[in-house]
Amino acid sequence: MKFIQHVAAVTLLGIAGVAGAQISMPNPSQPGGSFDSAVRIVSPNEMMIDRFIERWLRTHYPGWDAEPHQFTDLGDERYAVVYITHKEHPGRRVYFRVVKTQSDPDDRSPFPQF
Repeated sequence: MKFIQHVAAVTLLGIAGVAGAQISMPNPSQPGGSFDSAVRIVSPNEMMIDRFIERWLRTHYPGWDAEPHQFTDLGDERYAVVYITHKEHPGRRVYFRVVKTQSDPDDRSPFPQF
């Protein structure tokens, strides 16, 4: 009987460890996971872009290490792409769409343009 209780306790502890690892793994469909779901940054200068990216990554990917962002132009849109890594998860890219002013067109925005 004690053997069964011991096996059950070890199994539950193992499941709890796996569940914790799964919870900390970011959802690939969340904002920033692709060009289509890129996080929008409104900033007139690059220093503000750096600060926004650092803050956003600390909030949404705590414990992950980020490389410096690189700019990529896709048509007339500009993106900052950051590669992030974690010791327990495979690395991935996070995409930020960079616009200079709030009035820049954004046809993917759920809010109406005025």
